[in-house]
Parts: sequence; structure tokens; C-alpha cells
Amino acid sequence: MKTRRFPRRQFLQTGTTAAAALIGPFSLALAADLETPLAEPSADALDDRVRGLLLGSLVGDALGGPIEFQDPERVAQLSNPPKRWRDDEDLDENARRAAAGRLALRSYRDLRPTPEPFGQWPVNALPGTITDDSRHKMILLEGLGNARRRKQWPFDNASLAQAYLDWPTAGPVRKNPELDALRQEWLAEWHLASRWCLGERDLSRALPPERIWNGLPTCCGQMTLLPLAALFPGEPDRAYRAAYALGLFDNGWGKDLNAAIVAGLAQALAVPHNLPKADAWESIFGAMRRTDPYRYGKIPWVTRSVDRWLDLALGGAREAHGRPARLFARLEAEFRDTIKWEAQVPFVVTIAVLASSEFDPLAALQLSLEWGHDTDSYGQLVGAFIGARHGAALFLASLSAPVLDRLRADYAVELDDWVRLLVELRLQSSTRPLFPQTPES
Repeated sequence: MKTRRFPRRQFLQTGTTAAAALIGPFSLALAADLETPLAEPSADALDDRVRGLLLGSLVGDALGGPIEFQDPERVAQLSNPPKRWRDDEDLDENARRAAAGRLALRSYRDLRPTPEPFGQWPVNALPGTITDDSRHKMILLEGLGNARRRKQWPFDNASLAQAYLDWPTAGPVRKNPELDALRQEWLAEWHLASRWCLGERDLSRALPPERIWNGLPTCCGQMTLLPLAALFPGEPDRAYRAAYALGLFDNGWGKDLNAAIVAGLAQALAVPHNLPKADAWESIFGAMRRTDPYRYGKIPWVTRSVDRWLDLALGGAREAHGRPARLFARLEAEFRDTIKWEAQVPFVVTIAVLASSEFDPLAALQLSLEWGHDTDSYGQLVGAFIGARHGAALFLASLSAPVLDRLRADYAVELDDWVRLLVELRLQSSTRPLFPQTPES
């Protein structure tokens, strides 16, 4: 296999076009003068990373679901509780290896035996069971699959709204009448906003999307829109625009932040596999900063949320000096009066644990669980990033197999079907617009 050296700096400046290293003929010009040799990837490398993005998100969700928002004292009494870090403990190489080794799926039986609308739906759910963080992606992917079959493009806010309204009566969930109450309570807010988007104005059935969750910038888009990155690997700008166009339930600056996350994932899919880890993640974070087609960074007298929270995450990791207890204390202080599913919290947790673990992917995933709070949302976002960067093989069968089994048993969903759908749509996106077109900046 041929390799060639390129200086690092120029590669990092070519984030929006680096995808050619994975999705087309191996283009040396796109990464000209990177110091690290770039090996031409196999033809299947991109599809494996797409599978990794999806699988990592599912695994992270299932890891965090059983302990999400649970009393820390009760969590500490589990037979395999998350580690409680002492202030003097360092996350050195041995500690990172140990953290990765602590990754284990748990049953919901001990802390959450009863089904919950926003959590697990089976009684005494088995290890590997997902929560609403993954069901939102199911709705998007079901909607995209229907658009492909019906050839109804572009897929816009109305299309997504209709997908939310259709999902409770589609697929395997309609065969389980005992889930009716859970479905209705889980999707009540989204259905109100969806009907409004589709033109209904009866206030008993439809309400403006901007009121959802009291207008807070939430992680809604982080749960739903991450698969869009798979359609635009190495093209953060196009990925951002697609996520922004479909950010029906994202409010305020959360719409920009959540679209930037999808842009970062698009970059993660395209970073050469043998780029040094610090450089690779600098490229991913840089793509989130640079991708700003609607010029949020130029608004007078305010700081763009992406820059603010990225700086806080990286600064907090740096100031912790490799000690997780100090990082967690900083997060507690920063988000003391914040609902832990507001958009900035999973974003900051994800970046901070990656940086604190020196970009050890599995150690970072475990750290995201050990802080506590909205652990499934943090885990699914970290899992998506590390899966997009490293591919599906990163996740051992002890993690992936139970998740895929439960996905199949509970929802009749096959992960490989999602991958094939996204591969097909990626090819279509090169010849026809899949989403509403926006002016180029």
C-alpha cells in the first residue's frame, strides 16, 4: 500500500474536503504536506465507520440507561458500580486501561425495573436495552427510509414531523398495545410540535415548536440527527446544513450547537485512520468551530455557543491535570443550576472526557458514565464520536451483541439495514438534494 507524508497543519485546514481520503479516489492533494503517512483505506473503511457511529451511539445509550438520573448512593450499591474517583487519583495509562475494562452492560432490574416513557420500555429490561436517545434516531431513519421508497424528496421539517406522528403506529411497536401509554407520554411534546409544523392550529392538539421544553436549548437534535453525518463524511458544512434544516425541535443557540455536533461527526468519519490521535481530534473540534454557515460567530456582543462550550470543555480538562475527580467537580459547579439534558451539557461532557483521557476512546466512554446524571445521553454522544473515528470493531462483542439482540427483539430493527440505507442515501446525495437547499455562504 502506498503512503505519503504531509504536514499536519495543512490537513487540519482542509477539514471540509478531507472526505476524499475515504469516499473517493485517494486524493493526496487534499491533505498536502501532512507529516504523518496517510495510508489509503480499504473500500469498506467508511461503511465500517458509519456502522461504528450508529453502534457506538446505541452501546453508549444502553450503558448509561440503567443508571440514568439514579440516586448516586443507590448506584454505588450495585455489584459493579461506576468508580468514584478520589481527588488524588490520576487517569494515567494504567487507569485508562482499567476504565475501559469497567465497561459493562447492566440490567435495569436493580434500579429501574418498571418501564418508563423516556427510558426503557420492557419490564426488568435486560442488559443492552436502549432508551429514547436511540428511539429518536429510529424515527429519523424510518422517515428517511420511507422517503427513499416513495421517492419523496427533499426530506424537510414537515417530513420529519410526519415521521414522528407515524412512528407509534408503524413497525413492531404497533403490535404491542401494552406500550400505548408509554408511546403517548414519551411523544406528547413532540407530537404537539409536529402537528403545528404540519399546519394544525387547534391548541388542544398542536402547539408551536419553540415552546417545547419551555424553549430551553436541549439535546433533542443530539438524540435524533446524528445519523445525518453519515451522508456527508468529510463535508462538515453540508452535514451542518442538513442538521440545521431538520432541527425542528431545537431551540435558540441549541440549534447551532447540535448542528455543529453533526458537522464534527462528519469530520470524524473522514479523518485518516493513522493520523495521530491528538491531531485527529483537533481536526474534529476544528471542524465544529469553523463550520458556521449562518455566521453565529459574527453576531455582535455575544460569543458563539460552540466556541464557548468547546473552550470550557477543553479548559476544564486541562485544568483537571488528568484527575477525573477534579473534572467532575468542575462540571458540577458549572452546571449546578442547569438541567443536565440541556444541549451544552452532553456536548461539554463529551469533549471534556475525551480530552481528559488523552483521547483513549473506551476510557472516555466509561468516564462519561462515572460523572452521573443523564448518562445515556452522554454515553450515546461519546459512543457516536468514538465509533465514527475508530469503526465498529472498537466495541467488543460483550457490548455490541446484547445491544443488537435487544434492538432486534424489542423493535425488529437490524443495524445493517440502517447502514445500507445511509450508504444508498449518501450516493444519492451526490446527484440530487435530499434536504431543503440553503444559499451557499
